[in-house]
Amino acid sequence: MAAAVSCMALMVSGAGAQSVTELDTISVTAEGAEPARGPDDGIVAKRATVGSKTATPLVEIPQAVNVVTRAQMDEQGANTVAEALRYTPGVLADPNGFDTRYDWLYIRGFNAFGMTWLDGLVLPGDPNGYATPTINSYALERVEVIKGPASVLYGRTVPGGLVNLVSKRPQPTAHREAVVQTTGFGGIQGAVDMTGKLSEDGTWLYRFTGLAKNLHTQIDHERDRQLMLAPSLTWSPTADTTLTLYGYFQRDRPVFSPRFYPAVGTLLPNPFGQIPRDVFLGDPDWGEFNRDFYAAGYEFEHSFNDTWTVRQNLRYSGADQNMDLVLVNPAFAYAAPGTTLNRVTAISDDALRSFTVDTQAEANFQTGAFDHTALFGLDYISTTSDTIFGNTGPGTFVPPIDYLNPIYGYDFPVAPVQRSGLQKQQQIGFYAQDQIRYDRWVGTFGLRYDTSEIDSENRIAGTNVTTSESQLSGRVGLTYLFDNGLAPYASYMTSFLPLLGTDLRGNPFVAQRAEQFEIGVKYEPADARGMIGISFFNLQVENSLTPDLTDTRFSVQTGKQRVRGIEVEGKYELTPSLDVLVAYAYSQSEVLESNNRAELGREMLRLPEHQGAVWFNYRPSLIDGLSLSAGVRATSSYQTDSTYRPELRIPSRALVDIGAELDFGAIRNEFEGTKLRFGVTNLFDQKYVSHCLNLTGGSCNYGAGRTVTASLKYTW
Repeated sequence: MAAAVSCMALMVSGAGAQSVTELDTISVTAEGAEPARGPDDGIVAKRATVGSKTATPLVEIPQAVNVVTRAQMDEQGANTVAEALRYTPGVLADPNGFDTRYDWLYIRGFNAFGMTWLDGLVLPGDPNGYATPTINSYALERVEVIKGPASVLYGRTVPGGLVNLVSKRPQPTAHREAVVQTTGFGGIQGAVDMTGKLSEDGTWLYRFTGLAKNLHTQIDHERDRQLMLAPSLTWSPTADTTLTLYGYFQRDRPVFSPRFYPAVGTLLPNPFGQIPRDVFLGDPDWGEFNRDFYAAGYEFEHSFNDTWTVRQNLRYSGADQNMDLVLVNPAFAYAAPGTTLNRVTAISDDALRSFTVDTQAEANFQTGAFDHTALFGLDYISTTSDTIFGNTGPGTFVPPIDYLNPIYGYDFPVAPVQRSGLQKQQQIGFYAQDQIRYDRWVGTFGLRYDTSEIDSENRIAGTNVTTSESQLSGRVGLTYLFDNGLAPYASYMTSFLPLLGTDLRGNPFVAQRAEQFEIGVKYEPADARGMIGISFFNLQVENSLTPDLTDTRFSVQTGKQRVRGIEVEGKYELTPSLDVLVAYAYSQSEVLESNNRAELGREMLRLPEHQGAVWFNYRPSLIDGLSLSAGVRATSSYQTDSTYRPELRIPSRALVDIGAELDFGAIRNEFEGTKLRFGVTNLFDQKYVSHCLNLTGGSCNYGAGRTVTASLKYTW
């Protein structure tokens, strides 16, 4: 509990004479007052709501939870959510390579695209569409990942885990900053972040975060252009009631080269010459990619007494996207040996709408020797996804491109519409959780019941399919808290994920189911700032789609996968001058059942057996205000081709990142608040391919090459 005590001394002398002396404000903060959603002091977070929807210490959550703080993002120069998760175990942060449009993420081998949460509510997203938004990391206080099934609190979720983004919110302490950034490729980015009191008594607080950028990238002619605005306002009429209103708007207008490279010339050698990483394979003079994302909502909390607290989070959001692009043919890239690539044009016109509300009642009470934190909740989700897509077929001539001598400025044919669909989903979930504490034991027990209905309309075929689901999910966990900071735990949890479509006979698919057993130990030292976690898990997924051998255009639900692994994460502020981050994941995966004989008994795609990372941030005492950082992130080889061709296996890689920051205010007082940061990712400019889906088409992409960034921040 934190309290601010203002002391006033009354000194009485003489005949009733009084003099008043007002002393400085003394802030007393107990250790238990670590924020559950930030801001955090350094790279170590000790509390989070993502694992329980209550402000629970991370050592008490019987499940692996990773938290990337604002400080870690700043130290590592992370400008996207994917970049923020590069040093997180079990997360493949660049499965689709370098891309300015999306945060592609795989967690424990499962694709999380289109399934991201923001402040505890799911963002609008469609894994099969292009309107899925990204949230600019500058607007975030944290990036949180809860590993494994999380349906007990959030409903439909990806089996491998859930990413929750935590927005910057108004703070009572005034803070204002302006940042200008550029890169070695050119261009500029500017951002501001301001927060503080609007009223003298702190009843009203505000925050405004904004960013605008027009940056060049590693690809010639490409531009990463974006405008982001994120205002918020907090009203606290009493110490027991808080209401925060917020909005978010992001406008993306990149000049974009589609990432469709063939295997020959990238992953594999081409005797006529390799494909340069910086060549624009589309046409900078033709086409566009536009996306707008907007959101508005509120977060309300009221405490009736020491026992009962109610909360409600509500948000309405939407995203609109359209594009006309020319790209390398995904199925047949080469017409003949050489350096000329076949191309097609593609169009899309997508729209997403989402209304989400989560209402909670939390009760803190005792029954004998047991302390309870009970949570009861009801959440509702209503989403709409409207998609239109098409590309040119074999009968339409699209000018090819010679990647060693590209010529631009053609008039390309507009692709016809080939897919037009409308999906509407409604989901309502009832959940209950009790965190029971007895002596040093902490038991976590949760149960949830969901009903989900998805209407899928195919406007081309004139068909409509309704998929209805009712699912029960649960979690049970037990943790023991030692005096020395060790906290061993064991847990079991389940999840579900509705699947769209029907089988050959027109029967809608049932939900994919997952279960996970996990044991582990967490360590939070009492005399230092750190958090170390080791987890051993067994995750199994059933009802996965696999080809129907009667007609491979359709699927059946006989697939089953298993992932067994170990994950280690340690974040430790060893001294006032040295921060250390260590991460490692070992994943042993297997496709247990499938009609695709090529994958039966093989490893899962996009899941390296080994992933590791280490990061140091050092502030030498000899030079005031200087901070030096360096890190290495590595993965073993992995497969991305569903036919498991050995020549398409992605090789192992190790990438080095470095950074430096100088606080000019530590050198001269007149420069107080001014900081210069310099960073380099992929220091040795390793050229690597992130994935290759087939041998004949443009189905590969390069990873990010060496990127040099420089930023100047002024805080006042």
